[in-house]
Amino acid sequence: MTYSFNTIQSIAIILGFLLIGYTLQKKIPSLKDNFVPAPFIGGLACGVFMLALTPYITIQLDTSLMVVFVAGFFASVGLRSNKTVISQGFGKQMLFLAIVVGLAFLQNVVSIGLAAAFGLGREGALLHGSLAFMGDAGLGPLFTELGGVSLPLLGGVSTLAVIVGTLLGGQVFRCLQGKADLSSTIKPPAAPFGPMELLKYLFIFGLTVGLGFLPLQNGLGKWITPIGGAFLFGLMVRLVLDKTKWFELQVPHVNLIGNFSLSLFLTFVFATLKWDTIAKLTASSIAITVVQTALVFLVAVFVIRKLYGNNALAAYIATGLPGFALGIPASTMSTLQCVSENMGAIPMVLFVVPPVGAWLIALLNPYIIQLFF
Repeated sequence: MTYSFNTIQSIAIILGFLLIGYTLQKKIPSLKDNFVPAPFIGGLACGVFMLALTPYITIQLDTSLMVVFVAGFFASVGLRSNKTVISQGFGKQMLFLAIVVGLAFLQNVVSIGLAAAFGLGREGALLHGSLAFMGDAGLGPLFTELGGVSLPLLGGVSTLAVIVGTLLGGQVFRCLQGKADLSSTIKPPAAPFGPMELLKYLFIFGLTVGLGFLPLQNGLGKWITPIGGAFLFGLMVRLVLDKTKWFELQVPHVNLIGNFSLSLFLTFVFATLKWDTIAKLTASSIAITVVQTALVFLVAVFVIRKLYGNNALAAYIATGLPGFALGIPASTMSTLQCVSENMGAIPMVLFVVPPVGAWLIALLNPYIIQLFF
């Protein structure tokens, strides 16, 4: 028996489990101390609950608004970025992209070497490289196009990587927080909304997200996804508003709407992961994932800290790497959100990390993969 919830019912369920996630994070000190994100906790609880009901009933959530929620978050990243952030952050963003591209190359080199050692062949190398780990878990069609047939195993590797990547980000931060001066972090003040002010901000977000879908609607979606479109149009709207003085955007207000959109998206993502695919994993897959995890950890802790300096920005950027470098961008964003809620925020990190992890590397990774396979 299958029961499908509609859009508003699904959002209500997700909000309920998000509240459960924050409650558990608050009540269990080890979760907070290890920076385990509340959306991950709530989404995992929802996913396990639905999985437990599977012998009796299959529950389907309506996920059609997920792309709107994630676009809303990236619109907020653009809207938070003034001319100073753009001019100071572009070089940092491109440096991070270069590091990530180099890591994707290394992931494929490691995968080919370990697959040969385990006797897994070409397909085994393909599904344990950057195709499964880097950027997102949406490269199944490319896997099939390149001759892969073990889609259940690919799903298992990707799901395990999501779990590891989400948890590893917090451990990277714990490793670096004692070595970096975190006094530059800020605690954004609360955002008091009046009815008219809330309406204005919702209009700005709605306009920005709506514009962000235009590239997809006009055949450019391969290059400018709704995520990238919302980010770029967010930058444009912010620059226009700053230039014309029509409306002064307040960062706390943008933060509140953007982070609310992000929390909904993240909980949806973790709730709808195919958790049962982990049962498809083999011992060799787990071993290769462990090695790839060590590689990402070393790059985060040593390479990023070396290139960005021993400062708070480097610690936050390093914290953001494992999520998308081992699983999906949602893992990165959930960890950064968790760290920012507990330790304070660094606005620059949102300009540097999420656009690379959720958009730019997703454009480049298919070409990197095809250099090896």
